[in-house]
Amino acid sequence: MKSDTRSTNDPSRRPDIWIISDASSGSADLSGLEIVPDEGTLRQYQISDIARYLLSPNSIEIKKRLIGCEAHLRKRRLTRMKEAFSRIFPRRIRRWINADPVPPEVLLSSCKLKVPYLKDCDLRDHFSAIYELLRSYDVVIKKLPRLNPRKIAHLIGICEDVGGHLSYLKLQGGIEEKMKYVTTYISKDVGVVLKKAYQADGLFELRGFDFGTYQHERSHRLLSFLSEGKFRMCVLDRDDNIEFWINDEQLLKYIQLLEHSIKANPNLGNAFYQCSIGRAKAVKLFFNKKLDIDYSKTHFPKVYREVFNTHNVGFNQRNLVKPSLNYLLIGVSLNYVPLTDTGADQLVTHISVLHDLRALESLKSNLPQVYSEISKSAFNSEAGRYYLLDSIEGHSNA
Repeated sequence: MKSDTRSTNDPSRRPDIWIISDASSGSADLSGLEIVPDEGTLRQYQISDIARYLLSPNSIEIKKRLIGCEAHLRKRRLTRMKEAFSRIFPRRIRRWINADPVPPEVLLSSCKLKVPYLKDCDLRDHFSAIYELLRSYDVVIKKLPRLNPRKIAHLIGICEDVGGHLSYLKLQGGIEEKMKYVTTYISKDVGVVLKKAYQADGLFELRGFDFGTYQHERSHRLLSFLSEGKFRMCVLDRDDNIEFWINDEQLLKYIQLLEHSIKANPNLGNAFYQCSIGRAKAVKLFFNKKLDIDYSKTHFPKVYREVFNTHNVGFNQRNLVKPSLNYLLIGVSLNYVPLTDTGADQLVTHISVLHDLRALESLKSNLPQVYSEISKSAFNSEAGRYYLLDSIEGHSNA
């Protein structure tokens, strides 16, 4: 692919945002593989920088706002003696004996201000200087040094994530080092290391990917195959050596669903594009099979309204479709924050609702013309045959 430097106002003239190519079969030099693929099972793909990041098992670093800490005080000698004595009793009695633990000292920042995203460097530096001046009066900076480090057993950081979610931060070093870290970085963004981009249950963390390095013309080679009946998948480097292995076949299906969602839904594609040119910050990607949507109680999605109008489908016949619309759904959602000079951070969520074509089996005989039109927009992949049923957008404070 060649780089496209033309106007980006027209979506059709923008550089491609893509994830994964269609599969191709055939021969390949697999001499570098320690595992021999079963005959006829090898499939090859080209994947983008984004897909490589999503599949990688390597750790990533993201930023969270440090807003406080939790100081667990050392247990008094009497408490330790009671705990040792209670071990000879059953667990239910042990809980009663140890029912008076020392509660932790929780310190939370009183500073709610944030330095807004500003393109003007001088203005941004001016705001940062004012912010640092105000931060020196923070309650954590005043109260934490008053605690006796010798009486603290554990000190844990408290971070605020996008959307206001709180999480703990494991701090490094001794107690005094941890106290110094908290007072230095309170109400600031700090680095948090995660094991990999894929968290669990269809959730991916996107803040570890530098969209500024994304090049739509660059691709990486992905191989999938069976070896002794067991699924294997790996990404190769430029010299066709194994860069890393992927053992979860579901990850392949996720990136295929993302690829087709971007192609089918211009809104989702544009959101990724805004991230790639620095106008937005991607946060999370989620594949959700438990959508809180009841299409039997709402208006038909646009794709069905158009088919009904084209084929003059009557009201009674339309009702035959509704029972199928709540089954075999999956939502592909992107959370991101548009970067503006206003400083009003809003978390935007784009959801592509994909529908498995298998849910429409009853329409083959009841409404064959409707089934035929809908199936034309479905895509084929290892993930199954899905089509874009709906597109949803929501906003909340970041």
